Amino acid sequence: MQTRFFFILMFILFLACGKNDNVEPLFLDNSFIAARDNETWKGTTAISLTASDTLIFLAVGKGLDNGVMVAKMKFNGIGSYKLYDSNGSYYNTLGGDVLISEYAIEEASNGIFSISAYDNENRYIEGSFELPLKATRLNNPEIKDSLLIISDGQFKGFIREEILE
Repeated sequence: MQTRFFFILMFILFLACGKNDNVEPLFLDNSFIAARDNETWKGTTAISLTASDTLIFLAVGKGLDNGVMVAKMKFNGIGSYKLYDSNGSYYNTLGGDVLISEYAIEEASNGIFSISAYDNENRYIEGSFELPLKATRLNNPEIKDSLLIISDGQFKGFIREEILE
């Protein structure tokens, strides 16, 4: 599992884009802001589209200990998408490379990933997300709560130029 997390983290770092200095919005392109258990959580995103039209959204919090969120959905443009089970997950790390907990969408529940703007020509996308998560693995005895709520999420950025196979 640590190998998978390391691969995801390295993939995100490889895809990181430069910031856009021309605008002073609430957050910059290829970034996100959300509430993680009612505390502000923000960082960068990497957004990819596969040949089979699956949108893969990766959010990496600022700093080494701020976790990684992954959302996957069949992409059909602007609209709301329900995320179930492993289509929405979160990985909490220690030092950026030690996986201390994993979360997936809580059973009998779903997350919402909404696309509010999409420009196919420029590959620009923005939207919002909310995920009710339940721990699937806790490796840190200091973590007592097995629930994690990510809410009020907003993102914007560009889908990578190349299409993943």
